[in-house]
Amino acid sequence: MLAAIKPRLKALAAKTVWAYGPEDVVKKLRQYGVLPGTTLIVHSSWLQYNGFRGKPADLVKAFKSAVGPEGLLVMTSMPYHNMSSAQWLAKGKAMNVRRSPSMMGLVSEVFRRSEGVVRSLSATHPLLAWGTAAEEFISGHQDTDYPFGPDSPFAKLLDRDAITLGFDAAFSAFTFTHFVEDQIAESLPITLYEPEPLRGMVVDANGTTSEQWVRVLSAEANSLRREHRLVEKLKNDGVLHQGSIGHTSLTWIRVKDVLAGARSLVAEGQNFFDAPNKNHS
Repeated sequence: MLAAIKPRLKALAAKTVWAYGPEDVVKKLRQYGVLPGTTLIVHSSWLQYNGFRGKPADLVKAFKSAVGPEGLLVMTSMPYHNMSSAQWLAKGKAMNVRRSPSMMGLVSEVFRRSEGVVRSLSATHPLLAWGTAAEEFISGHQDTDYPFGPDSPFAKLLDRDAITLGFDAAFSAFTFTHFVEDQIAESLPITLYEPEPLRGMVVDANGTTSEQWVRVLSAEANSLRREHRLVEKLKNDGVLHQGSIGHTSLTWIRVKDVLAGARSLVAEGQNFFDAPNKNHS
């Protein structure tokens, strides 16, 4: 009986006590330091009873409104889900910049299709961007074999003092962490990347197919990552914030603070990867 009533109660709460609109999203983001001109990278999940009054397209408009055309709104748009980059590349499928859907959630896909959004030419980690500097931001992603390395748009997030927001998405969804791993790779007890790059294919906006060689995270790194240590460090430092709006959880942090926290761990003789011999401990 209770199981049957529970969804009805959630649906009612979503329309009443949990209800919030696009203007409330903008107001909340202002409290978090997202002002016109800000660079904001959003990771999101679209949950049934989140309380948002509107469609995913309305939420995308709210994010755009928060940063303004003079700012930059960024989302990830990997064309695969629940698999590693290596597994995706092994399929031999091309990342079509116009046609490959974003598998990073409904909001990301709606953003991809919205007006003025451009997409970087990365076989494995294409980024979506909207704003005055969007074209400049995504440029050159295809020219580096390290998709979140120092020559990628992820480094530009650091230059732009970006804020990362999780909209019903945990810190584990924040792809910028891979850039951080790249920055501290030499201090890690594992080899971060596989020894050889893998072949990928990209179809650009003109329909031209090109080959890319991509460095992928090692299977060892993926299995031995213990991100909770970094999360604990960032929370203790007071830079990883959590809040809510309606029935939606919000997590946000400046990307520079993620990198600073990781470097601080290294300086303390720690990191957030286990050594290989601790794999089963």
